[in-house]
Amino acid sequence: MHSYDIVVVGAGHAGCEAALAASRLGASTALLTINLDEIGKMPCNPAIGGPGKSQLVREIDALGGEMARVTDASMIHIRMLNTSKGAAMQVRRAQTDRNLYKRTWKHILEHTEGLSIIEGMVDRLLVRERMIVGVHVREGLEISAKAVILAVGTFLNGRVLLGDVTYPAGRAGEPPSLAIATSLEELGFPLIRLKTGTPPRIHRDTMDTSLLERQDTSDEPLAFSFWSQPRVLAHDLPVYVSHTTEMTHRIIRDSLTESSNYNGLIAGEGPRHCPSLETKIVKFPDRTSHKVFLEPEGVDSTEIYLQGIYTAFSPEVQQRIVRSIPGLEAAHIERYGYNIEYDFIDPLHLDATLESDRVKGLYFAGQINGTTGYEEAGAQGLLAGINAVAKLRGDDPLILSRGQAFIGVLIDDLVTKGITEPYRMLPSRAEYRMTLREGNADLRLSEIGHNVGLLPDDRYEQVLKRKADLETLLETLHATRIGPSHPTNDQLVARGSVRLQNNGASLFELLRRPHVRLSDLLSVSALQDAVIEEAEIEGKYAGYLVQQEREIQRLKRLEDMIIPSDMDFHCLTNVSIEGRDLLQRVRPRSFGQASRVPGVSQADLSMLAIHLRQ
Repeated sequence: MHSYDIVVVGAGHAGCEAALAASRLGASTALLTINLDEIGKMPCNPAIGGPGKSQLVREIDALGGEMARVTDASMIHIRMLNTSKGAAMQVRRAQTDRNLYKRTWKHILEHTEGLSIIEGMVDRLLVRERMIVGVHVREGLEISAKAVILAVGTFLNGRVLLGDVTYPAGRAGEPPSLAIATSLEELGFPLIRLKTGTPPRIHRDTMDTSLLERQDTSDEPLAFSFWSQPRVLAHDLPVYVSHTTEMTHRIIRDSLTESSNYNGLIAGEGPRHCPSLETKIVKFPDRTSHKVFLEPEGVDSTEIYLQGIYTAFSPEVQQRIVRSIPGLEAAHIERYGYNIEYDFIDPLHLDATLESDRVKGLYFAGQINGTTGYEEAGAQGLLAGINAVAKLRGDDPLILSRGQAFIGVLIDDLVTKGITEPYRMLPSRAEYRMTLREGNADLRLSEIGHNVGLLPDDRYEQVLKRKADLETLLETLHATRIGPSHPTNDQLVARGSVRLQNNGASLFELLRRPHVRLSDLLSVSALQDAVIEEAEIEGKYAGYLVQQEREIQRLKRLEDMIIPSDMDFHCLTNVSIEGRDLLQRVRPRSFGQASRVPGVSQADLSMLAIHLRQ
């Protein structure tokens, strides 16, 4: 029997980050995948980032994960989004070369010391006395392990649907994982159905872009990783923007029974924030058009991804829909859109380390927990890998709070609130999103990544320098005051601001003015762009940031009220029966988490607080 410290099952975005983290932390690790050629595959849009998601990628990077660097190595188009909003709200989004992204991940994993990659399908979990001891592989191999991380994506009892056609698949062209789903049910894990979809892909040479809006890659040097050299990409792979038409909507309304979304074949719940095109037409009948983004899939690929028209219509109807869209009148579909329906486990059965409460040493990460998106999966995989190794070593787990990171919000939502639809990270889910910015993830989390052992010394030293430069700059801004006669007043007037009066103001107070830039107040030629940007955000958003810091400290006080891990909530007789049942189901680790359990009343929380103080 082969033996490893940790076995990771599945080599998607969660599995790749989990296996890499575990092996880099010194654990002997095996990564099992049903196809070595599909490691790091992007089955949907080959894009990384966007609102909510970019923050996750930058946090993965700050902790020592790899997604941002793989993106930088394979991106073909990158832009800043939300540029009409303030700097604190702006985020990156990149199109990658789908095949290069896969190859980059595979190369990294294959050259990682202590990591063995094995092709095979796990069909059974080996458990002894509610403790994971290994896995059995369909090909006849048994592998012993001290911990197992399941990151099997949409493969659990997966099936593809389009029109009235359905067939078993983990995703198009790949088999589902049936036996491991049975193994989980036998261990007492209830499985629930979800579904997600993909749009059709067309041949690049069959679209007419002459009348379409063109979105070029950024003219400013950009990178996702804090430690990559920002660069300007070639402008030869733009994104184009088209839209649906009244004819598109009529075709859809007349053909709803030919979509598996509306013909009764689908049982799983779909993503509300990324609905199918037919759902958009049904739910928003007054809308006369919806945007369609024509996005390239790679340098050597002729495929164009039609972002915005996720659909499960029959191929014939898909062809009519696509050709009703301006610029696509002669489009040839190379891959038809489809729905994928699959099982997931209720994440309420996990604790904040992503370890199961039913089988010790068994961790879950990615879409098997009910999430959707590469970035959400990668974040979970990274934390699962870190925490699996920490438990083997006897170290404290890494649990990020909602006030520390978007990753903390993601995992807390999963293990505290559960899932009713595919979970997507949105900025609105993060109460402290102005503090948890994309641009300051390194300042927030790099110390943690370095202490864990994932972030190398040289990268951490760069963060320390940025942090020191920023602190020195802010001290200078606060300490330096100027009066009405200072020459800077002319610059203020030129910016549309007003001259100083009476006792003047500090440079920091002036930086808070809407149109005043840091360069108007002092020389910035010796400062890094990242330091300048963070200083300006600290000035412009000072009032909001101070308020959020107070709220984060209040959250910390609640999180510091630890609930004993062996507490039997059913014994809290002063708490309502409903409250006891909900708390026993979630088993919160702190009073702060208990306060976020849906359905637990303020009266129940008051009784719980009294009990904890006794």
